[in-house]
Amino acid sequence: MDFMQQKSGTLYIIATPIGNLEDITLRAIRILREKVNAIFCEDTRQTRKLLAHLGISLPVYSLHSNSTHAKYEWAIAYLKEGNSAAYLTDSGTPGISDPGGKLVRECHRNDISVVPIPGASALTALLSVSGFPGKNILFLGFLSKKPGKRRKEIQFAAENNIVAVIYESPKRIRTLLSEIAEIIPMSQVVIGRELTKFHEEIIAGPIAEIIKKIEWIKEKGEYTVAIYQPEKIDTNGLK
Repeated sequence: MDFMQQKSGTLYIIATPIGNLEDITLRAIRILREKVNAIFCEDTRQTRKLLAHLGISLPVYSLHSNSTHAKYEWAIAYLKEGNSAAYLTDSGTPGISDPGGKLVRECHRNDISVVPIPGASALTALLSVSGFPGKNILFLGFLSKKPGKRRKEIQFAAENNIVAVIYESPKRIRTLLSEIAEIIPMSQVVIGRELTKFHEEIIAGPIAEIIKKIEWIKEKGEYTVAIYQPEKIDTNGLK
């Protein structure tokens, strides 16, 4: 069969657990077992651990933001030959502050079908337990390390009726909370540490109160922070 006439395979973008290995969908497991010939991923070591847990054996190839253009070309050629593949990041949904976007763009340019297999995400997990309005959400991901730009990014969260979600490293979590307290002193904050894992913690309250006990915030684990500045403070707990 002529190469150009072959039907291309499908790229499945599969969400994986953000901590608890039970947080993978039945559909994701079925796709991995029945539909794909190989896996492209952020880190082969992490992906092989998940596959071993699921009892799945497939070829695994590293493909991330620092991969060469030649590796992406090879991946597209592999799919064009009629093979289907999955893309997995170390945890959560690919493309959400994670690699994956470049491969998806290349697939769109080459008319290769891309299918989302939704599942775990620290973003949606924290929002679900925040109690904040779910209509206007601003996802900031990891903020800039440059102080001026970082400050401007936090200021976006000060807009009325907008919930902002930030990912942060344990080394900078106390700095982030101090910045929020300075820039948006009337905000409500929900902090998620090690979401879905054994040492999961959820801390919620006014930033003015949380900042008084900032030494309680552990500088270890993975953090997701949601910020909301209500239009007005409701002392009765009802809107």
